[in-house]
Amino acid sequence: MESEYLPGGSGGVWRVSGADGEIRVHRPAGPWTPAVHALLAHLHERGLDGIPRVHGFDDEGREVLDYLPGDTLDPETEQPSDRALADAAAWLRRFHDAAADFRPGPVEWRQGVQPLGEDEVICHNDPGLYNWVVAGGDFVGMIDWDRAGPGRPVDDLAFLCWSGVPLLRETPAVDAARRVALAADAYGRVAPDALLEAVDARMELIEARWRAGIERGDPGTLALRDAGIMDRHLARVRAFAERSGEIRAALPR
Repeated sequence: MESEYLPGGSGGVWRVSGADGEIRVHRPAGPWTPAVHALLAHLHERGLDGIPRVHGFDDEGREVLDYLPGDTLDPETEQPSDRALADAAAWLRRFHDAAADFRPGPVEWRQGVQPLGEDEVICHNDPGLYNWVVAGGDFVGMIDWDRAGPGRPVDDLAFLCWSGVPLLRETPAVDAARRVALAADAYGRVAPDALLEAVDARMELIEARWRAGIERGDPGTLALRDAGIMDRHLARVRAFAERSGEIRAALPR
């Protein structure tokens, strides 16, 4: 077997090639892992595409998942095509619809033990561009499910737009508004202006979850803090607040 370490924001993963040619991803597990595995099994039963299958645990206690072939993109320097953005938003809608009847009760997620509110589903909670799988420029799947847990579907879509439009860095307001509207239309059930409002709420939620993660001593959250990712994110949120009015004014009516 050949093992390659792939660094990432929450501690990285290992890509392991077996003698049979199969490639698997080995990831650090935690108390939240059983809930995530139950979610992925449910989504497979519902026929959702673009997600990894679970293959148990290795001898070191790491979870073992399918490797989804393709590339990820860097939201700081890259931008997906309009088609990839629309496909990712449409996939997110399929995911939320498939998860709608998955109601496991107050089980432990990475954010802690949480009940599922009436207006909530189990969300991915981190559908940033760095977790998209892209092949030939097309969106084909989503990885890194360890932060899944209860949430409002629009919050997932808001974070997808934060990273995929992208809203996290300065782009012409007209282009940002057009791509927000594109994502809203591809997802359905949400107006572009309501989606931008959800972006503001989602950014506040990220900060609150990070504070809670630090208080719990969550290793992945501490790694994000120590790598400076939190400080960079909060600076981007402040910059977005200064230009969001211009984006709202440019939304198609």
